[in-house]
Amino acid sequence: MMNRPVTVEALHLLIVECAETERRLPRAHPKASVTYWPVYQAEWLAYADEKTRQKLDPATAQQITRYDQLLETVVALEEEKDRKILWQTARMAAFKNRVPWLKIGKVFGIDRRTAKRRYETALLNLFYSMPQTDLLPYR
Repeated sequence: MMNRPVTVEALHLLIVECAETERRLPRAHPKASVTYWPVYQAEWLAYADEKTRQKLDPATAQQITRYDQLLETVVALEEEKDRKILWQTARMAAFKNRVPWLKIGKVFGIDRRTAKRRYETALLNLFYSMPQTDLLPYR
């Protein structure tokens, strides 16, 4: 089990960091078969355009440890709706500066203010269900 963070805001940041870590993990499905034809550039600027996307850095060992510990703690919550809104909110807020409450409300079929209230309630339930001892440093 994971140790309890100092504040509820720190727990929110930890959940968002774990959602970001999940995106940094390798994909679960196998790669497609590879062809043996060589890949070559048609001209020297062929791959330097705006459509080129950079990959995320891989997750560190500490991030994966925190992700595993938080996942065990979230799964231990009694209410399924609490687990769903916690993780959906974290996944939508990952790599962003704000939480898109309107989108979350649409996913669950509720108003944005209701979605925020349910998230805050679920966050408090998670916060008080965690043991209060040493804490792993994050960020």
